[in-house]
Amino acid sequence: MDLFDIDPERLHRSNDGDGGWWDRLIANSPLWSSDGSSAREPFPIIDFEPRQHADEPGAGSTDDPDTDAAGRHAGGADSARGAADSAESDAGAARGDAADAGSRRCTRSSWVVVGCVREVAQELALVPLPDDVDVCLAEAEELLFARDRITCALADRVGRVHRAGQAKQHGHASTRSWLRTAAGMTVGGAGRLLMLGAELPRLPVVREKFAVGELAAGVVEAICAAVAGLTDEQAGLAEPILVELAGKAGAAEVAKAGRHLRAVLDPDGEERDEQADYGRR
Repeated sequence: MDLFDIDPERLHRSNDGDGGWWDRLIANSPLWSSDGSSAREPFPIIDFEPRQHADEPGAGSTDDPDTDAAGRHAGGADSARGAADSAESDAGAARGDAADAGSRRCTRSSWVVVGCVREVAQELALVPLPDDVDVCLAEAEELLFARDRITCALADRVGRVHRAGQAKQHGHASTRSWLRTAAGMTVGGAGRLLMLGAELPRLPVVREKFAVGELAAGVVEAICAAVAGLTDEQAGLAEPILVELAGKAGAAEVAKAGRHLRAVLDPDGEERDEQADYGRR
């Protein structure tokens, strides 16, 4: 017998000697209502049946089969309402999370984010391809967008490592050598990434548009190549012109315009570039 499953009727029947004692006991008690049922929620005993308030219609002794059936029906309805409320609450939480994404970005550790990206990328590389070719096309476009954002974040970090000379502290001859050794990059790939890391800090508008997805990596590389070797003042003059052109043309057109603009701003730059290329051979 459950010590907390008290049936007032059972107590009445077991005390026939003094039938009025129960009424006197509960007359002034805040725990019981005027009809003899519990006025408060029962003690929360853990079981598999949903809890039912005693003052709800159909509430009564748990020994009554009809009461059990009614309780199960009421419990089922409560469970359904609870599931709906939970789903609505989850949706609201998701909307709140999306609205609060900006503030979370300011407080979330970059190392945690990098770890998540690595884990998801590994999982993505191993997941089977979709059967639908249109789905493959759509997913490829999404992945290209994500790749460019990762390239932006990677360029920021490579640029900082390069400016601090940190690669040499780890036994590498240069930042370019570190990228080729540690990441297995080609000479050209390491050079392009190093160029982005060196030039983007001088191009705040380009860097911002690159980060939010308004400029693709190919266009950004063309702009950075155009200003490489220019002074900060010259780069500041070239940036708005090339950014405006990037909104109307592709990477090839931006690269061509960048070379022309660079020749105007720095007439001797082409000769220096040729000498630098010869020295790297």
